[in-house]
Amino acid sequence: MNVKTARRRPSSLMTQSPIGVIVITVTALLMWVLAVHDANFYRMGHLGLVTILHWPYFVGLSLVAFGFASELLRTPLRSFWLLVYLMMLALYLFGTACAVEPIAALSDSYRHSGLLQYILVNGHVLTHYVADFSWPGAFSLGSVLVAFAGQANPLGFTRWFPLFIELMYLAPLLVISRSIGVGRRAGWLGIALFYATDWIYQDYFSPQALGYLYLLITLAAVLASWRPKPILRPPLAGFRQTIRFRYVRSRAVIRIRRLEGHDALAVGNDAQTLGVLVLLGLIFFALAVSHELTPYALVLMLFGCLLTRRLGRPELVVVAALIIVGWLSLGATDYWLGHLNDIFGGFGQIGSTLSANVTGRVSGSVAHQLAVETRIMVIGGLYLLAGVGALRRSTESRALEVLAVAPFLLLAISSYVGEGLMRVVFYALPFTALLAASAIVPQRFGPIRSFVPNLRIARYGRAAIWSAVFVVVLGSAFATTVARGGNDAYESYSIGELSAANYVYDHAASGETVEVVAPYLPYDQRGVGSVYWVSSQTGGSLSSKDLRASFIQLHPAFIVLSQSQESWGEIVEQYPKGWENALFNYLVTHGFHVAASWPTATVLQPDPVG
Repeated sequence: MNVKTARRRPSSLMTQSPIGVIVITVTALLMWVLAVHDANFYRMGHLGLVTILHWPYFVGLSLVAFGFASELLRTPLRSFWLLVYLMMLALYLFGTACAVEPIAALSDSYRHSGLLQYILVNGHVLTHYVADFSWPGAFSLGSVLVAFAGQANPLGFTRWFPLFIELMYLAPLLVISRSIGVGRRAGWLGIALFYATDWIYQDYFSPQALGYLYLLITLAAVLASWRPKPILRPPLAGFRQTIRFRYVRSRAVIRIRRLEGHDALAVGNDAQTLGVLVLLGLIFFALAVSHELTPYALVLMLFGCLLTRRLGRPELVVVAALIIVGWLSLGATDYWLGHLNDIFGGFGQIGSTLSANVTGRVSGSVAHQLAVETRIMVIGGLYLLAGVGALRRSTESRALEVLAVAPFLLLAISSYVGEGLMRVVFYALPFTALLAASAIVPQRFGPIRSFVPNLRIARYGRAAIWSAVFVVVLGSAFATTVARGGNDAYESYSIGELSAANYVYDHAASGETVEVVAPYLPYDQRGVGSVYWVSSQTGGSLSSKDLRASFIQLHPAFIVLSQSQESWGEIVEQYPKGWENALFNYLVTHGFHVAASWPTATVLQPDPVG
């Protein structure tokens, strides 16, 4: 072995040959299979999914990060293996819960399944029922696909939907990373950071998951179809010339010429550009009728592309805005009549919006607070890296920085029922992740120079970059495992809980009421508009005594108690251990009896009168 070979990093020696890469990949896959096999869903603790994952999960995830970092620093880059490691990373972070949990998580998955099934059976929406039916596009598309697959309902798809949709995001993310103005290595690293920090859990069976795919496809098409018109550097590199150049360039942003799209050049010919515009128009319409928030984020981001010379057709922004406002004004009248305060009530109240989205969530048990604080630290660390990346990179356009900031303007309008901040962070996440990647492997060429000088670590530069990639990707992935699955103790469900909900549907008459302590149960997948589920906690936190009074006063046709609701009470409301058993004993001695029971759920009914 010569001296040069002896000085190579261990990662280079292990991944130099295809056999080494195959060994790492196969071992990581086997570790995932072993981790899923050993995880016992029914032993899940208050911290959620991470409490039932053992050492094979963390060893396998470490191998994925090791292999990715090694491939990222390899010359030449091997796109195939980088793609394999990204898919493996997605499998670990988004497929583990799908494999371990017996049925789909989140009550909204079942509610959306019920709305979709209603359209499938009746061929139309139910007016004056829920706001979701005012944006029925995704449900209509889903009903067509379910009917085409010959299924009676979409429940067979919901369990693995998070992994499926996250892998669907990969194609537009690749296009964005190659078109946004970052280096190839920063592009691959940015996608890895997108997956490694995506704890926000907007990928469940929902219109917003599909709407997010529409948003990524639209931005990918725009960034790939137009490029910025070249700008000339000042003839001299002196300080005064540089300041003057930056001043003139800043003034150019607000020129009418810029807003008319003249500072961007089309990549294709006129026919290709026209085809892209027609396709995007169809996507705009599909998005406008599918989700109430995502279209407005897309309009803001398209306007940002126009300002940063990445969009040459301002008509695109105007058409998108007209379609969106037109649907809200005409197609969604069933929602906004009487609910204007829900839409515009938070206008300008940014402080209260941030409070509702951040400080209002840091509560509950120690484990729950740890999960919430981990989420904040993951996003905070990502934005810190993104700020460094914005200073270190050179580029042809500041479109990346603008797209990472533009969605936050939505916070000035509404808190979106306490989730507005999470949603805008999610919209900006691909671009924030690419900026964060630029902090580690910045691009060094382009007429817009970096704000800080190029600092090189002469001898150990390559090893330092490899270590930074490995630590950042692996650390983010570990933290996201905790943060993303932190609510699974009460947001993931057992077969018994689904059986309890189905028992109610099989025996409830039309118009009857079912009461639960909290809305953490797989229900609403049937009986849309005929069986009404009421949560005792919708009006705020209640004491154990108030809970008992609520059940007795409402006197529902059915009461469902379950394992997920018991976990919710202990984790979020900090009820004492065994509180649900005490509630059960009270109810069976005050006019209710057990109608059906499973190890994880119990259905109660009122005693017969007389």
